[in-house]
Amino acid sequence: MVNVKKFVNQILKNKINFFTGVPDSVLKSLIDYISSNKNKKITHRITTNEGSAISLGIGYNLATKKVPLVYFQNSGIGHAANPLYSLADKRIYSIPMILLIGRRGYPKQKDEPQHYRIGDITIAILKVLNIQSLLMNKKNYQQQINKATKITIKQSKPVALIVPMSFFEKVKKVNERINDKLKIRNDFLKIILKNKKKKDAVIASLGNVSRELFVLNEKQNDDHSETFYSIGAMGQANQIGLEISLNRKNNTTFILDGDGSIQMHMGNLITIGKNSKNKIFHILFNNGVHESTGFHKLANREIDYQMIFKACGYKKVYKIKKLNELDNILKKRDKCLIAIIIDIKPGTIKNLPRPSKKPKYLKHNLKF
Repeated sequence: MVNVKKFVNQILKNKINFFTGVPDSVLKSLIDYISSNKNKKITHRITTNEGSAISLGIGYNLATKKVPLVYFQNSGIGHAANPLYSLADKRIYSIPMILLIGRRGYPKQKDEPQHYRIGDITIAILKVLNIQSLLMNKKNYQQQINKATKITIKQSKPVALIVPMSFFEKVKKVNERINDKLKIRNDFLKIILKNKKKKDAVIASLGNVSRELFVLNEKQNDDHSETFYSIGAMGQANQIGLEISLNRKNNTTFILDGDGSIQMHMGNLITIGKNSKNKIFHILFNNGVHESTGFHKLANREIDYQMIFKACGYKKVYKIKKLNELDNILKKRDKCLIAIIIDIKPGTIKNLPRPSKKPKYLKHNLKF
């Protein structure tokens, strides 16, 4: 494994000190290090999505003529692609930048099903975008960083450094204070399932919310026929939930979202507010971090979600932090579009397992 301090120092030696991107578990140690590092030479901005990160990098280069480093997981290449091929491409504005991409679904390494396809085609997609990829390992990473920098400066175009799983050594992270008065998400999920009626649909966002919900359903011997686990496509579970609700009259739809997912595609709330006609409980678990990648900070923790939901057309908006508050709201069963913002503390149950059933099985079992 590679020492993250040495890795960052190698980047700094190449006169690259601007870092921006979206948290990723493969790059966890790097993000932890640059987030806590007090080196005034380093500028670090966490963004809501990969396309925004690329755009920040473009703006940085135009303003300073320096090379930015943009980091993200390979699953985010789709988001990053538009500004890459429509602005940064050598035939357009020809923007130099280093893309540091964590490769989930790395060939021949065990991973979750949502990562296998992108893992196989990561290099191929970048090739289609005319972006050269340099694969790194613990022996060649310094040379690859130097090579990528020379190429991006000489040819004035983006170059990608590919980081495999288990590449970085772990770093000691300074833990922030946690409000112990708050409950964890799993406690609120139990209240939701208690209030869920037969034929109600539940659409769960990716990460720990889906994993926890799966475990709870298994414990209740639920057949998962009314639950869709959106294990990929961060930020899009609420759109799936909206369309399901529009095609299920007289039934309630529960959409379970995380704050990171909401921030990644906040514009989706406008679509929900405009088109929702049936009963929806859109529940936002607000813990201020990207929990499943390693408790990294969100782009912005100081968001007035109540104001945003109201502005987007939600009929009722609640902000709560107690279990009985959620229970009381769900028992009312108001027939409209409702947002419930729940302040929770980061964390999950001990030894949280991955879903044991395959996505195709779960799809065929659905009764929407």
